Amino acid sequence: MKLIKQMKLRYKHIFLSVALLTGGCSKEAPFNIVTEEGEGQILKSALNVDLRDGELDQTIVRGTRGDIVYDDFKVTFTKDGASAPTSTYRYGDMPEIVTLDKGAYVATATYGENLDAEWENPYYVGRSDAFSIKPGEITDNVGEIVCRLENIKVSINFAPILTQQMDESSFVEVKVVSGDHDAKGLRFTKSEENRGSAGYFRYVEGVSLVATFNGLVEGVKVSETKSIAKVEKGNHYKITFKLHTQGGENQGDANVDMKVDASVTVTNVERNVDLEEDEILDDSERPTEGPETPGGPDNPQPPTPAEGPVVEAEEPINLDGVNDVDADSHVVLNISSETGITEFKVNIISEDLAGLVPDVLDLVEPGDNLELLQGLGLLGDGKTTVLNDKEVKFDVSGFMVMLCGLGSDKNHTFKLTVGDTSGTVEKELRLHTK
Repeated sequence: MKLIKQMKLRYKHIFLSVALLTGGCSKEAPFNIVTEEGEGQILKSALNVDLRDGELDQTIVRGTRGDIVYDDFKVTFTKDGASAPTSTYRYGDMPEIVTLDKGAYVATATYGENLDAEWENPYYVGRSDAFSIKPGEITDNVGEIVCRLENIKVSINFAPILTQQMDESSFVEVKVVSGDHDAKGLRFTKSEENRGSAGYFRYVEGVSLVATFNGLVEGVKVSETKSIAKVEKGNHYKITFKLHTQGGENQGDANVDMKVDASVTVTNVERNVDLEEDEILDDSERPTEGPETPGGPDNPQPPTPAEGPVVEAEEPINLDGVNDVDADSHVVLNISSETGITEFKVNIISEDLAGLVPDVLDLVEPGDNLELLQGLGLLGDGKTTVLNDKEVKFDVSGFMVMLCGLGSDKNHTFKLTVGDTSGTVEKELRLHTK
């Protein structure tokens, strides 16, 4: 139990909350604090920062949230209408009482640096409403500071078939561009160095996001660009590159045309809501292959593709709500794909499981977690992957004893990302131990 407690403390995610004064008036200072004429104070304990990021666990704990430490927030006090701050502090080094000249102020909280392009570098900004500092008084009307992601988050995924056939030197370069802004880019490779890493890019109004695949696929040089027009700050752009071959009877045929396609999923980080791809893609980058006039016997209209695999829960599990479970609960999801699974990742969101099992399990590319997946029964007997499977039973009933052993009244979420050649779907299996 001691080890579990240590792991829980180490990996606990939080909904960043610091103290911010929310009353409606000023009060006389209850302390004997010597101030100069015309000065007032504000208490450090009065600051309350609300971090809005739906991709982070929303459990409310004081101290950290994910990899974010609230002591590292920078807090500035700026006179209303001024450009330069009056006072600037790292929150962890901020005095318990801050003395300021009288007047109207705005408090700003920031986390990270607003760089052109950098790995794992979220930049959050929040501002309070204007509040007053009065001589000889402590101001308690600051209001909540809501911090939101101010830069652009990008992640790159290579479909398993492409990963197997692309050369180690292959990469995707991502840049943000506009008429007068061409910042440095980041290179996403298939190596472990950047696999699963997110890149963050400075937001400029009207900027476009350009992702270019360059590399050798089965010895053939391939280049493919995906452009996303008018990207918005606070969005997570998840771009998946997939391999398609045209012509020839096999991949060794000289007539084979190697083609890499890209699809985009966009999530608003604050609301954790997926946006429609049609809303964000530049029409000039959409495929124009095939006859200009579809329909008719000579030019039949192609069928509308499916929108990814189908994920269904066996009774009594409901994917639309929270499920109460005990050690004997039957918890099974059935996944079906007409074309075969190409992606299957499970993101485990649980404070109590953190450190006991990996945060992310990949059933297509298990890697070092193969024995664990087999031991948990998530892969069939003797199976090493679910790649190209058309039917997958995701049975986590064996987890229930472990979950219930961690305590009652606990919440655990299994977030599934499942894809095939027709698209990708995300489902959440939310469990609550009785």
